[in-house]
This record gives sequence, C-alpha cells and structure tokens, in this order.
Amino acid sequence: MLRIDNLKAYYPLAQRLFAPKRFVRAVDGVSLRLGERETLGLVGESGCGKTTLGRAILGLAPVTEGSIHFQGQDLSGRNGNALHQLRRKIQMIFQDPYSSLDPLMTIEQILGEPLDIHRLYSSREERLEKIHSLMESVGLDSSQARRYPHEFSGGQRQRVGIARALALSPRLIICDEPVSALDVSIQAQIINLLVDIQQREKISYLFISHDLALVQHTCHRVAVMYLGRIVEEGLVEEVRSQPLHPYTQALWNAVPTLEKERLSEALPLAGEVPSPLNPPPGCHFHPRCPHATEECRRSYPSRREISATHSVACHLHTSSK
Repeated sequence: MLRIDNLKAYYPLAQRLFAPKRFVRAVDGVSLRLGERETLGLVGESGCGKTTLGRAILGLAPVTEGSIHFQGQDLSGRNGNALHQLRRKIQMIFQDPYSSLDPLMTIEQILGEPLDIHRLYSSREERLEKIHSLMESVGLDSSQARRYPHEFSGGQRQRVGIARALALSPRLIICDEPVSALDVSIQAQIINLLVDIQQREKISYLFISHDLALVQHTCHRVAVMYLGRIVEEGLVEEVRSQPLHPYTQALWNAVPTLEKERLSEALPLAGEVPSPLNPPPGCHFHPRCPHATEECRRSYPSRREISATHSVACHLHTSSK
C-alpha cells in the first residue's frame, strides 16, 4: 500500500551572508514498506524524525529527496486537486487531543468539516446521519454532537479525533503517538478501539510511538528510528526476541517489566541524542554505542537482510558473513 524510498526531509536554517547553508536533517534517507491491513510501528526517542516522516507522507512537511508511493501513485510533487483527492485516503490522528480540535467548533462542525470539503452528502439529513454514525462508531453518544471539545474528557476528545480521521473512509491512518497525552487508564480503551476499527474497516496504520511495550501489543512489524534513519526493521516478535542493533537492545531493556530477565548484551546508553543539525560522522549512533569501532566512526553501515523479514544497519552485523 505504501512505499517510501530514500526519503529525506531537510529544514534550511537562517544563515548569515556568504555563510554556508545549514540544514536540520529531520529525515535522512528512510525506506519503508507498509502492506494492506498492516500496522507498522515507528519507534525512537523524541526528535528522531518520526513525526516529520508522518507529516511528509501527508504532504504537510517538505520532501527534499526521495519518493513516496501510495497504492501505486507517486505522491512526490503532487499539489492542488491531485493532492486533495489523495488525502481522502490518508488521514492522521494527532498526538494531543487538547490542541488538535478547534475549541470554537462543536463536535458536529468538526466532524462535518471534512464531509463539507469533499462534498460527501446530498442533504442536511444525510450529513447529520453521517456525523452521528461516526460518533457512535468510536463509542460517543451522538446526542452530544452540539457540545464543544472542552466539555469532553481527554479520552473522549481523542475519540473525536479518531472519528474525524475516519470521516473520509481512508485506507491509511497515521497515528502520531495517539495515546501518549492520555491517562494510562484510558490508553487501553483507545488502543482497543483502534484495533477494532482496523478489523472492521480493513485499513492500515503507521503507528508512531516511543513506547516499545505499546508497539509490541499493537503492531505487526516495527521500524526503529535513530536520528533520521532506520537502524532496524522486522516483525515485532522477531525484533523483540532477537534485537540486533545496540540501540534497539537498549530500548527493549528500558521497557518496564515484572520479569527479571534482561538482555545481557544490552548496556545502558550514555550521553544524549546528537543534534540533527550536526549529526556525527559515520554511524550516527557510535558516540553512545558501547560496541563502537573505528569503522563505525568512519562510515555509515548499509542495511543488511538478516532474514526475509528482518534487517539491520549496524557494522557488527553488516561486516559479518
């Protein structure tokens, strides 16, 4: 359904006269595949480029280089009516339900807006019927359609955000940390709702998160992102049971668990994530990696296929045969 090849999204910085151009390399050469009815988890620390990648797919962030194909159609360079039509098939659930809904609009107006833009009804009665159906599909009482967002709880607001994403019957929904701003007691309800919707509507998800435990229970595959690049990708159980990249090992080791077992080879990470404005030479992870070698400092590793469903970009594995 979705194919991303060598995608780069650079943000130019203001510069002095005659000074060399400088860029924030938010996404730096990402390639991904997402199938029909599949959930792909995209995980990594804050600032690694996950949200920028999601916004680039929607055309909300600039694409410097590379290509994005959705259902065989190239999204690169599309604008105007062509992009308008494709956006019906790709929607987004935003992270913060408190800021993603217009406080001056009622729920009826919020859910009716995409229907108005794409003219998906023939009468006022049909419009209202669609809005009520959307509310009920996410577990909201349709009698509350005339209320404003501030009259709802955080979980209810996120249900409104989900209903808005469903309004155009999309084939792909980008979930940008959809439960991170919610209470833990509400998170499971929203996740279960998303799973039910996927089974009912037969849609695909790109599930952006920093929570590996959450990804483990909701996704079919996972891609681990570090400083704008994918360092490991594979089936969730495969990456969970045999994490190959030292960064992936450290992330799994940081997941709270009642089990005593930890990955013996995983050592605590030192330092902070480098700036995407000035990434380290070679492998971007080498300043924090306990296994870094001179080769890691000199060159960035290519991704190696460990199996048909598991790949990693690490000199510890790419150099071995």
